Amino acid sequence: MSMELQLIDTIFFSDKRKNLLLLLKNGPKTIEEIKTRLEVSSSPIMAQIRILLKDGLLVQKGDSYELSVKGKLIVPKMEPLLSTFQVFDENHDYWARQDLRTLPSHLLDRIGELGKCMELVPDKTHIFDYPQEIMDPLYKSKKVMEVSSFFRPGYPGLYLDLAKKGIEVSLVLERPIYRKLVRDYRKGVEEFLNMENTYLFVCDDKIELASSIVTDRFISLSMISKDGRYYNHEMVSFENSALGWGKELFNYYRDMSEQITQI
Repeated sequence: MSMELQLIDTIFFSDKRKNLLLLLKNGPKTIEEIKTRLEVSSSPIMAQIRILLKDGLLVQKGDSYELSVKGKLIVPKMEPLLSTFQVFDENHDYWARQDLRTLPSHLLDRIGELGKCMELVPDKTHIFDYPQEIMDPLYKSKKVMEVSSFFRPGYPGLYLDLAKKGIEVSLVLERPIYRKLVRDYRKGVEEFLNMENTYLFVCDDKIELASSIVTDRFISLSMISKDGRYYNHEMVSFENSALGWGKELFNYYRDMSEQITQI
């Protein structure tokens, strides 16, 4: 086995070693501190410590163990990769269906920031509605930002209602969606634009995903499948790292869009 493969095996093929390395990223620990924090007994964890010492990832100083220079270079790079594994493993079937190339490359590289996600699948009687699981946190949010390339019948009423409750609402829509809103819901669009806590942007470039809603409470992501279809499934996360990721996604499309202040 090459040194590179041996190192990968050492790091990733033992939860005990992986957890120990991540723990020591925050500084040296004694064996008693390690046992307490990882909830392990002496014999099993000492076996893993010996392996990490042998592979040069740890050093012992007095009665404490800490990352070696090599460990300090490698371990911080473990977390993004482990986070990415977690995102894909927990919802494997969903992500396997999606065309991930539709995400901006700098955000796809950091998709692990979505953290713990859950897939929401609408029932047939509410196929075009927002999932009920996100409606309560949606109305408890202070800010709501959505990027969308498709039209939901509930759009006009929902976003007017949110804005009237004092929630800041920002929308980025593809030009055809904006035109449909103006054609079919002109009065509602005018009312929306006349409010102080609303922002509407129109994107002439193609928005490569179905929709993304990000608030100060959650992110909901709905993508286009590899066969070009939209299945109205939402991938939702309440992780803080996911909220930052979602804001970057919103800003990516907002920055290439034109702000609309009046029809």
